[in-house]
Amino acid sequence: MESENLRVLLIGNDERCAFAVAEWLRVTTQSSELQTATNIDAGLARLREGNFHVILFEVPAVSLAWLFQLTSLVTQAVRVPVIVLGPANDKVFSSEVVRNGAQDYLVKEDLNLFMLEHAVQCAIERQEERIALIDERENYYSVFDHLIEGIFRTTPDGHYLLANVALARIYGYETPLELMASIKDIASRLYVEPGRREEFVRLMQLHDTLSGFESRIYRKDGTIIWIAENCRAVRDGKGRLMYYEGTVEDISERKRSEEQIRRATSELSRSREELRGKNLVMEENLRTAREIQLAMLPQSYPGFPAGIDAANSAFQFVHRYQPAEAVSGDFFSISALSDEEVGVFICDVTGHGVRAALVTAMIRALSEELKPLARDPGSYLRKLNSDLCSILKSTGSPMLTTAFYLVANCQTGTLRYSNAGHPKPLIVNATANRVQPLVNDCGHSQPALGLFDDPPYLTSETIIVPGDFLMLFTDGLYEVQGQNEELYSQQRLVVDVKSLIALPGGQLFDELVERIRNFSLDHGFDDDVCLVGVEYARKTMRFKC
Repeated sequence: MESENLRVLLIGNDERCAFAVAEWLRVTTQSSELQTATNIDAGLARLREGNFHVILFEVPAVSLAWLFQLTSLVTQAVRVPVIVLGPANDKVFSSEVVRNGAQDYLVKEDLNLFMLEHAVQCAIERQEERIALIDERENYYSVFDHLIEGIFRTTPDGHYLLANVALARIYGYETPLELMASIKDIASRLYVEPGRREEFVRLMQLHDTLSGFESRIYRKDGTIIWIAENCRAVRDGKGRLMYYEGTVEDISERKRSEEQIRRATSELSRSREELRGKNLVMEENLRTAREIQLAMLPQSYPGFPAGIDAANSAFQFVHRYQPAEAVSGDFFSISALSDEEVGVFICDVTGHGVRAALVTAMIRALSEELKPLARDPGSYLRKLNSDLCSILKSTGSPMLTTAFYLVANCQTGTLRYSNAGHPKPLIVNATANRVQPLVNDCGHSQPALGLFDDPPYLTSETIIVPGDFLMLFTDGLYEVQGQNEELYSQQRLVVDVKSLIALPGGQLFDELVERIRNFSLDHGFDDDVCLVGVEYARKTMRFKC
């Protein structure tokens, strides 16, 4: 045999065998090593010390004891081929030798160089193939037993033929063997719902494959889990069913999550229905609040002097009122103080919506109690501020409110007014083509209501002439953002009003609101809008509502 570094271990006491093996190695190999051992134990010790290509095991006699020793040797030297050198050819014994793991059986008396050469070469080649198969099988079972999915093979009548470690673990058993020994009837021992195995078999008979078959099953300890099975039917060459094989996945966590989601969805649906019902009630309440708030605004305008019809009144009135939400934080009132005097009040509570609307309701109620002070705008605002601060402080929620109040006399044209941080009204006169703000006599602004306990609100005075149109408004009219973050300003408001100066008051308001709406980025107003117009007509009637 042409082989380099061939290492041979000879176990036995037969000197003739030893001589024949040594002679063979001397003649046929360039580099070889022969080591000997007199018995199995000594041979195994040599194996632990180094690697050998082949073991020659000399058996002195045909006996069961030597078969046992051979089995022990083969079992402990799995990767080294063993050739038995035995007595005169005994077919039964030689067959048992090979059956017990030896690669070949050679009769000692017939040994020759060619026989040894051929036997060793074939033994090494066969052993290499055997080792490859062993490695492949070990790799297969390593993968098989380390899969996280359970793998099974069962008979149609419900017995396990095969199971892996993962399946045993899922079902709560220590080993696959324990699982297969414990579950002899899958239908009654595994599935929780009666008839589940029968349904499994029925579907397999129809389709030969099954995917995602979900069931509840009992584990070894009696607890219940959810599994999903994927399976195929395996048939022989004649189409007869042999067994089912497939995989099992523990889906208990997914099922718990699905149940939690189902409950949460149900709870969300119930909450949504409750919320929808509450929203309907709230919307109805807001509609009622809106109706009440609108009812708080002037429903008709007084005539001046007293007793004259509104169409011939010395003061002509108009208003536009547009809440940003269902209810508004803007409020105004027009009241006859005497036969010749009118009081006009406008305010704007910070923000909009329900909270602001509640404050406007308080202001209206307080205004009714301030009628004795109504002819003095400064005293009127001072008392209104005091009462408002007292109420809001007790709630712990101060609210800033701007306000403007005027008293006009139709006989003298005298206009007395006081401003609490409110946008300055405009005096518009079409004849003179003039639009100018109504400023305080003191030359500076006065604080909004609700900021300080007792600030002085001074009364200013001026004279209006027939044809003058007083335009009162809240800041929601001009605090509007357009393209490129451009803001509509009070200066632009004055310019636009002047361009519309020839129009009657109501039409002027409508055209002005439409212009500002078109300027707005979203073509609307973010805040409440309130406009109140008072025209001092005297005998000249240019005002149409």
